Amino acid sequence: MSDQKLDEIIDLLNRHKQRATYGAVAEVVDRPPSFLMGGRPRDHRHSWIVNQETERPTGYDEKDMHPELLSKQHVIKTSQQLEHWLIEAKLT
Repeated sequence: MSDQKLDEIIDLLNRHKQRATYGAVAEVVDRPPSFLMGGRPRDHRHSWIVNQETERPTGYDEKDMHPELLSKQHVIKTSQQLEHWLIEAKLT
């Protein structure tokens, strides 16, 4: 798995202010969810990848979450939903 694909997904989620679960993203990039964000900063850009139950990023302080994190109710929860969304997001 290339970090480039993960970066592309993070950039699109950030641009469209869309949350997706660790599990959905991990499956698309073929990486275990528990290691998905290892070594990455806890900042606004990375906060769009969230825990399925809490719908918030794990281990983030409020100040580290994007201010618009909860602006959309919908959270992408499966790899199939994410793959479909990525196609649509790249067109806009």
